[in-house]
Amino acid sequence: MDARHAITHAPGERIVTLSPREALAEEFRRRGPGRIVAFTGGRSAETNGGIELLEDAAKRGGCELVRFSQIEPEPAVSTVETMCALLREERPCAVVALGGGSAMDAAKAAYLAAQSGWPLAEHFGVNRYSEAYPDARPDRVICIPTTSGTGSEATPYSNIVDPAQNVKKLIAEQLIIPEFALLVPELTHTMPPGVTRATGCDALAHSIEGFLNVGADGNHPDANEWALESIRLITENLPRAIAAGTDEEARRNLSFAATLGGMVIRYKSTGLPHLASFSWFGRLEHGIAVAMLLPACWRYYLGNPAVAERTMRLAPLFPGKTPQEIIVSYRRFLDSLGVPAALRDCPGITPELLEETAHSGARNKMKLENAPRPVPVAESGRILAAILQETWEGDPS
Repeated sequence: MDARHAITHAPGERIVTLSPREALAEEFRRRGPGRIVAFTGGRSAETNGGIELLEDAAKRGGCELVRFSQIEPEPAVSTVETMCALLREERPCAVVALGGGSAMDAAKAAYLAAQSGWPLAEHFGVNRYSEAYPDARPDRVICIPTTSGTGSEATPYSNIVDPAQNVKKLIAEQLIIPEFALLVPELTHTMPPGVTRATGCDALAHSIEGFLNVGADGNHPDANEWALESIRLITENLPRAIAAGTDEEARRNLSFAATLGGMVIRYKSTGLPHLASFSWFGRLEHGIAVAMLLPACWRYYLGNPAVAERTMRLAPLFPGKTPQEIIVSYRRFLDSLGVPAALRDCPGITPELLEETAHSGARNKMKLENAPRPVPVAESGRILAAILQETWEGDPS
């Protein structure tokens, strides 16, 4: 993929990789004059240079920058509601999310709720607002990712934590897909190795889960090729980026890979690894969790002959002569990154949590039914328990 060109993933949607300062300033000039609200997390925007980029582009675009920087790693409902109140007060000409998936998810949810007038809670679910108001055209968040993992800059998803219920809730809404996202790989250079590993594993899981989702092949003709390219870029570049954070080529390729992964799951949803790890926030990094869960889920999927056939297309990236051998190669790749071999090696994960996770899976009927090998709701507790037990003990191969 050539960094001199924009990636276009749907009509009217642009992911720009050329002259980021001028591209952003031009976008601000087009929207302004007025105030721009920027949502970031903590102090990382100073460390990676992102806030300086925003300030310069706002000045060039003739706009005033207002910043909110209190987004926690797992954004809570109360934080998003505070952001929403700020947006209603400021009435900005543009909203920018600068950061990882947390900043982007929180900004996407807050901006939609600010414009809809609905309470945030009424947006949780699938296309709640767009189905109620099919002609609505709310403004959308400008996303500038500073990690290479979630692909939130290309998805209709926003994950928000509800501490009162101790669950992470999902907004899946076509009206929050960013129309403008800026990839600036240099902003990812300051990610420490652990964050690089976890976010890279998240992107890898997105692309593999989407690729294996054979039932959704008809949703977009290019999605499987995006997935293959993303997996290739990650396997070739993630070890390099962990070893040397300022490896420009590796960082650039991982930025592309993460966005491609987001494009994949926009059309071909994730499966059982994401379902099983959804309530593990604060215990184990999300990317590590889904990457570790994938082998056992994948083995379950092989009961669908179409998944076994699809798996063989990954042999050039994870060498093997059988689907089982390819899964083993994938796990060996995780070993090379330093990903724990078993959930029992992860302090935040307990047998009690796994038992609760297995029983709670039945509440997500849609995810179970849409898995590459569907899980009968009545059997979900037993099947998920077996998958979780296998991951607890580690790769059996």
